[in-house]
Amino acid sequence: MHKLFVYGTLKKGFSRNTILKDSSFIGDVTTKPSFTMIDLTYFPGILEIGNTSIYGELYEVSDETLQYCDVIEGHPDFYKRIEVELTNNTTAWCYVLDYTKYENPLVISSGKWE
Repeated sequence: MHKLFVYGTLKKGFSRNTILKDSSFIGDVTTKPSFTMIDLTYFPGILEIGNTSIYGELYEVSDETLQYCDVIEGHPDFYKRIEVELTNNTTAWCYVLDYTKYENPLVISSGKWE
């Protein structure tokens, strides 16, 4: 089993949450303040640079679910899956974008995509 931190369309109430239907919801969490959240129109992304905490949800997922998430998130070509530190003193997998590919992005300064 793996811990997966989600902050966009995989969250409850959003279009891709059904992918996590067989996963265990652990709770609402935030990352340590190490990122920048950007608006990609229909979904958010986070850049592995910055000083913002990202608000999201933590799930326990199976190997199969994590592999499926890798496919839909375009890992490693679009999003890259990395381990991130959370404010509850744990780590989890999370999908981030390569900050070198985004010049002057539309920043979501709150770190929360709604």
